[in-house]
Amino acid sequence: MRFLFVGCIVFCQTFAIAQGTPPPDPAQPAQTRQVSMTEEGSPPATPDNFSLHRMTLMIKKRINKAIDGKYYPDLDNWQPLTTREKFEIFRQRLYSPLTFAAAGIDALKDSSIRKRNPEYEHGVMGFGQEYGVYLGVSETEVFFGQFLMPALLKQDPRYFRNPGLPFFKRVLYSMSRVVITRSDKGNETFNAAPMLGEAASQALSDLYVPGQRQGVHPILGTVGFNLVRDAGFNLLHEFWPDLRRKFLHR
Repeated sequence: MRFLFVGCIVFCQTFAIAQGTPPPDPAQPAQTRQVSMTEEGSPPATPDNFSLHRMTLMIKKRINKAIDGKYYPDLDNWQPLTTREKFEIFRQRLYSPLTFAAAGIDALKDSSIRKRNPEYEHGVMGFGQEYGVYLGVSETEVFFGQFLMPALLKQDPRYFRNPGLPFFKRVLYSMSRVVITRSDKGNETFNAAPMLGEAASQALSDLYVPGQRQGVHPILGTVGFNLVRDAGFNLLHEFWPDLRRKFLHR
């Protein structure tokens, strides 16, 4: 009888191995065996918030990089850029938080100061439509102003800090950089590249932005507003490292 019972156990184990499923180990807890069977079977289901978690980490990483990891060059480290390096600046600036912030400022300006565009919806939905349009305009503006025009005019598209100046002179210096820049030869020159880039981007947007005013006057208005906006960005570039070091101890 005992021999018959042992023979049945051996037969069951052999049949289980032939079917591809290992026999359960009596010494192994039932919960551990269930987890092992789940891992060996179909892959575990991905949580619903996995993609949202990855997106949150990516956004946080970009923001930290923009705040803490951004390199703010000063005049002592100036070197002329090649055309390839200017293209790399355009590529980095294309999806930087600064480009998204510029689009938000332009959309806020258009929705609050100008007469409402009848082509857009009301409320938040309309602001979102305007923001999407201005984001495309900002990206073309970056292409013309940070790469194409500086490459053609032999100008440096970067902003250089000057922390050695007194406070008020630093303020004047940073705001004046919207109209003054360095040429590839190292001398100061009129900063025509971003202005021409903004004008070209605005003229191009007339072809696809619905309900937008066209002509020379809106282009000049856009260039003038962007000069004021860029002056504010220059102030941020100039003083943010000092504020970060003083208040964040970084």
